[in-house]
Amino acid sequence: MKKIIKNILVFLSYFIYDSFFKSILLLFKINYNNLDTNYKVLISMILNIIYIIILILIYKNELKEEFKLFKEKYKEYLSKYLIIYLLGILLMIISNIILSNITNQSLSGNEIKIRDYINKYPLYMIFSSVLFAPIIEEFLFRKSLKNIFKYKYLFIFISGLIFGILHISNFNNLNEILFSIPYIIMGIDFAYIYYKTNNIFTTLTLHSCHNLILLLIQLFL
Repeated sequence: MKKIIKNILVFLSYFIYDSFFKSILLLFKINYNNLDTNYKVLISMILNIIYIIILILIYKNELKEEFKLFKEKYKEYLSKYLIIYLLGILLMIISNIILSNITNQSLSGNEIKIRDYINKYPLYMIFSSVLFAPIIEEFLFRKSLKNIFKYKYLFIFISGLIFGILHISNFNNLNEILFSIPYIIMGIDFAYIYYKTNNIFTTLTLHSCHNLILLLIQLFL
């Protein structure tokens, strides 16, 4: 029970840590919302680093064991589940094509926002997309949820669903809600791989590579 409560608190921390740290800034009479965008980006980077350190400290014992095992079996893990990852990519592409035809909208609001940030702040987005986001999302949407929901298919479904929902930029727009489907597919894909390997470094590696490929496509194509 203590382990479940700990992981519930870790998961919930995702929704409050940003506001919590920004409230601390107010104690020093710094209003985040009134800052220049460059300062906002810098503060966001610092907050992400602090949050990742906190997560690593919370899961340090589990991470030591998983990393040791990953070093021994990474070739087996990645080769065995690469096909599952590629299947997820294929289903994601198909769903995007279908949604684009249904909604007459080629990109989700979340994707438009990300591409805008890539063009304006490429260095920040490299760290955010390839390092910060994968670590935080894998710890919270995979590790913490798997420790909460023991039943295989319940964990996989909830992990994918929450992952997709949190990529919705506007809940008042039906098209934006529909565009969560590709994210849900990838969330389910990563959750399945994590459940089968029980090693967060497997999905963390795939997630980072996935984001890196998308980032490079946006930067150079």
